[in-house]
Amino acid sequence: MPDILSRLGREVLIVDGAMGTMLQRAGMPAGQCPEELNVTNPEMVLEVHHAYITVGAECISTNTFGGTRPKLAEYGLGDRVEELNRAGVRLARQAGAQHILADVGPCGLVMEPLGPATYDEVFAIFVEQISALVAENPDAIALETFTDLAEIRCALLAARSLTDIPVIASMTFGLSGRSELSATDPETAAVVLGACGATVVGMNCGLGPEQMVALVERMAAATDLPLVVQPNAGLPKLVDGHTVFPGTAAEMGAHAAKFAALGAALVGSCCGSSPSFTGAILDEAKHVELPVRSRPRGVALASVRRTVRLGVGMPLALIGEGINPTGRKALAASLRAGSLEIVRQLAVEQEHAGAHLLDVNVGAAGVDAVALLPRAVTALAGLTELPLVIDTTDPVALEAALKAYPGRALVNSVNGGADSLAAVLPLAKRYGAAVVALALDDEGIPATAAARVAVVERIRAAAHAAGLGDDDIVADCLVLTAATDSTAARTTLEAVSALHASGLATVLGVSNVSHGLPGRPELNAAMLATARASGLDAAIVNPAAAAAPYSNAAEDLLAGRDPGAVLWIAAQRADEAAPSVAGVLTPEEALAAAIDRGDVDAAPRLVDELIDGGFDPRAVISAVLTPAIQRLGDAFGTGEVFLPQLMVAADAMKAAVERVKMHLPEGESTSAGDVVFATVKGDVHSIGKDICVSMLESQGFAVSDLGVDVAKDRLLAASDGADVVCLSALMTTTLPAMESAVAGIKALAPNVAVLVGGAVVTSQYAHDIGADGYAADAPGCVDAVRRAIERKRP
Repeated sequence: MPDILSRLGREVLIVDGAMGTMLQRAGMPAGQCPEELNVTNPEMVLEVHHAYITVGAECISTNTFGGTRPKLAEYGLGDRVEELNRAGVRLARQAGAQHILADVGPCGLVMEPLGPATYDEVFAIFVEQISALVAENPDAIALETFTDLAEIRCALLAARSLTDIPVIASMTFGLSGRSELSATDPETAAVVLGACGATVVGMNCGLGPEQMVALVERMAAATDLPLVVQPNAGLPKLVDGHTVFPGTAAEMGAHAAKFAALGAALVGSCCGSSPSFTGAILDEAKHVELPVRSRPRGVALASVRRTVRLGVGMPLALIGEGINPTGRKALAASLRAGSLEIVRQLAVEQEHAGAHLLDVNVGAAGVDAVALLPRAVTALAGLTELPLVIDTTDPVALEAALKAYPGRALVNSVNGGADSLAAVLPLAKRYGAAVVALALDDEGIPATAAARVAVVERIRAAAHAAGLGDDDIVADCLVLTAATDSTAARTTLEAVSALHASGLATVLGVSNVSHGLPGRPELNAAMLATARASGLDAAIVNPAAAAAPYSNAAEDLLAGRDPGAVLWIAAQRADEAAPSVAGVLTPEEALAAAIDRGDVDAAPRLVDELIDGGFDPRAVISAVLTPAIQRLGDAFGTGEVFLPQLMVAADAMKAAVERVKMHLPEGESTSAGDVVFATVKGDVHSIGKDICVSMLESQGFAVSDLGVDVAKDRLLAASDGADVVCLSALMTTTLPAMESAVAGIKALAPNVAVLVGGAVVTSQYAHDIGADGYAADAPGCVDAVRRAIERKRP
């Protein structure tokens, strides 16, 4: 049997279907850890594998989806990671699988900036599981059903640190076309995961085959990697308290052929499917000829929610230069104090001014860049959609920032010196980043355009040797000031033109040209326009001034027709316009804006300033903070903002509320109400609950979080004295526990409002079981809790 790598992208491989669905049909007890069956009831798992192999599945997924330590610990099995994972691979081999896909799912922790888990913590968790899987020699690692780009990227990098076997990386998207947690689109997922070493990228779960077609088409256009597609058996419906997947095997087979025609080299099915679906996929898709696809041109850079491409045929990209403490005393002082308040402000201002990327530099005297740069990167990853340019000469700080950044960053920079090449290129390759190739080396900045091109070409060769390609390199030919050399701009532009013609993307720090000269905005704008005509693809600039008008005198200076800048200086006015005071925010507006951008540093200070100025502390929450977070919640409901932005805003809100409490008389409460929150008995999913709890706490509710798998008697005890009890369920098998809990609470404490939610819960089901309300998401939960409490009050 050929190895899987020799078949990937050359033929359609048929992947098995749902494991959990089949185990439940085979009689897996409620509350049973599926992975434990690998040793306690291996016959049940083997039966599922055999059923899929019999109908033609060529790739069999191991029963290890929840095999990380945190997921196993939910069943008291956290110390059996190696045993259960290795047993899962052995069972797939025993079943006679042609190709074994070692299955890895989310670990159950939420990573920064959405949650408290760090990169290193989650990386170690995945290393532990994947080490056990790799020890049994599977054909590939299959990462699937991830909704957070940061987490699947971390899992992928963990896998790549251990093995060179193929890694399949699959995310779950919703009807919005984005993943639930990180709000990532298919194109961005393909870019980031491909850069980090995925062999195959794709999607599974979440949607039925019909809803996936357009998303597969979008992903296929963003990458030349083979795709994996595994839809659910239609969109689920809740019927009599049970989740029903209405799709048929015939429908799955027909869509499988469409997926293959778009470039899906691995096609299978997910929740609600069975071997009959696999057989239909085999019949319809196996002999479809895979298309020849090419990678889109240009250097792709990405945040978790947006991709920007640099290069031939792409619009000029503006890289905001503002987050750099050089010459900015207030920013430098803020960084030395460990505050990111000004960093956040500058990010928002530059994004609004039209920047496409943000340069991030925290290098200043007295600043610990190793500690602060990853903090800044993490904060901005949650705040802005713009991809980041990580600007540092410290390789230790660079690695810390690259770990923390969940997208595909541009590293600024690597130069032609041996030490720089040795330090930076391996980090870019390991963490999936692109690099700025700076046209200088240990001898300094070359004087001629040809010599600068030669340095970049040496960097290019070294990058290729390190495993990077031209689509990982952006050349910087260096802009020097025209104040001391009238030919400086012309030399730079000649080098830009030559490297552009060679196929490399180019970037310049445009504002350097006007250093030491008056009329800087006009001169910078002229340089930008001239460089763009020479083939410039990206510019590090002040985006607010990038479109400033410029005169013939500016063009003359840049073209070398004004030696010593004599005519330019004479043309400039001695006086400058007075600073504008337009747009100054009131204290209330400034605090609301801090909540909007998730500024945990600024929010408490602005609360102090507002109250010190005479504002009633009690009104700060009701008149400023609550309306601000409610506006974001409304924008989330309309799709204008995404969950990451909502979560960082909630953090700032909590910081502000805590500061308000410090201004109140001792003993006075600001609580908006007492809420008990729990995931019902038998259900160990916590992410949705945790997000709701965070949102409730941010708006002043006192929340008692009972955790997951909460027994009915514990819920009843906790409900005494509460205003509202919120129950969550994500598994259809635990809906009876939810119904029982609702009935018990209503009987014991009829005045307590009971609200329900979760992926398998609907408003109709909530009504049927006697709950007082239902919420589909975190903002809806806050609104439902608030309405329930208002109804109770006279």
